[in-house]
Amino acid sequence: MAEEVEMTDVVVVFDESADKNIDDLAGQLRQLGLAIESVDGENGVVEGTIESAKLKSLEKVPHVKYVRGVFNYVDEPGGDEEEDIPE
Repeated sequence: MAEEVEMTDVVVVFDESADKNIDDLAGQLRQLGLAIESVDGENGVVEGTIESAKLKSLEKVPHVKYVRGVFNYVDEPGGDEEEDIPE
């Protein structure tokens, strides 16, 4: 059985000085383990999912104003596959 992992959907908000660097900063978030869902460069917002244990590391990226955990859940690697349910 695969080990369960606690995941958190997050919104990362950058300060105004990050405007021109949002793609580079999103790349830094990705290197820390964030699976990016969307990047809103106009508003300086990145949304994605990360292992809950790595959440605090996102705050250390330059220009991050704040990180908001939106939703926590337990994920099983390969958990998107349908389970075999006996009929």
